Amino acid sequence: MKKWSLLFVLMLFFSFNLSAEAHSGRTDGNGGHNCSEKSVAKGLCTGYHYHNGGGASTPPKSTQPSTTPKVQEPVYNPKVYYDNGYKAGYSKGMEQGYREGDDSMDSTDSNDDYVEGWTDGYDKGYAEGLKKKEAEEKLAREKKEAEEKLAKDKKEGAEKGRVDGKAAFVAGKAADAFNHEVDGSEAYIKAYNKTFIAAWETAKNEEVCFEEGYNQGMKQDEVVVSEDCKEESLRSEFEQGHKEGVEERDTKEIEKLTQQGEVAGYEVSELVVPEGAVKPSYQAAFEEGYEAGKNKRQEEVKVEGYESAFKQVDFVDEAYTDNEVLSTWYKEGYESNDIAKEIKANAQTLGEESDEYVIAEEYQVNEDSISLYDSLFEKGQEIKEQRETEQRNLMLAVGAIGAPAAGGLYFWKRKRKNKVQ
Repeated sequence: MKKWSLLFVLMLFFSFNLSAEAHSGRTDGNGGHNCSEKSVAKGLCTGYHYHNGGGASTPPKSTQPSTTPKVQEPVYNPKVYYDNGYKAGYSKGMEQGYREGDDSMDSTDSNDDYVEGWTDGYDKGYAEGLKKKEAEEKLAREKKEAEEKLAKDKKEGAEKGRVDGKAAFVAGKAADAFNHEVDGSEAYIKAYNKTFIAAWETAKNEEVCFEEGYNQGMKQDEVVVSEDCKEESLRSEFEQGHKEGVEERDTKEIEKLTQQGEVAGYEVSELVVPEGAVKPSYQAAFEEGYEAGKNKRQEEVKVEGYESAFKQVDFVDEAYTDNEVLSTWYKEGYESNDIAKEIKANAQTLGEESDEYVIAEEYQVNEDSISLYDSLFEKGQEIKEQRETEQRNLMLAVGAIGAPAAGGLYFWKRKRKNKVQ
């Protein structure tokens, strides 16, 4: 009997320990609690459960009677409607104000609180939308103005730098001898400095290429652009320099050949173009010079012949007997003197017919023409005197007295001298 009692006690003891280990933890007022993570992992429980007689077997006693909860009716709140209307109106006002649309729109809702909120929100939103639009437009204008100012400064700086850079090189100044405005903007100064240096360098390169082309043109007609001058702007300078070199060389050669031609023409030598006159323009220059020299000599020889007509009654060429061409021109000049011809035709006759010395103004060209006239007029006077003497002698022979005619020739010479003076 004692053995069975002991066995029963032991079984109760172990059963109590197992239950306590599987459901460790505190319980709530209902005698239960949630299963811990460790217990779930061990498979001892899965969720909320009761201990110590709690739960369905011993439900907790309630001190209040069980009643069914009543459904509470919603209470009207005007602020909620106002806020909702304000939010919707503000959004629409922002939209209309930003695009500068209708500023007097109304809400279509029938609730007065909503309409009031919508109106206030719309006015506020419209003002802020318009303000935002104006701010953005102002910002855009300022940005555009800044960009235009920047572009303007860059352009003006570049243009001024380009002009000053070239002028600085021509004046012999350094590549960094800047002359920009002290108070210019950073963009202006940066553009100015950049184009100043570029223009200075370009001017230098252009001058070098021009000189190369010029020197080449002074030697040859063919254009052979050097490697350093093949860029378009530099090529044009090289070609211009070459052109001017060729023109100067041609000018000098033409002047030289023209002078050589004039000498040859003046000497009336044979027309032979020099071998160095390789260009048609060179040949033409020599030939033109030859003709000019020849014409000059012809005019001079003709003048000599013309003047000789006052010095001799009959043509005699003693100057150019060894040159047929010059002799011909000399005789042409002699025969072209019509005044001398008239003097020779009339002076002696006038001397024979005049009792006193007379000479027409057109015969008084120079001393030689007057001398020619006088010699022929005097010859006529001598003939006249001789004729009168013969007549006097004839009259003496018949007894007439011819005293008044004595000394007639001496008297004429004195009258002629006084009149010419």
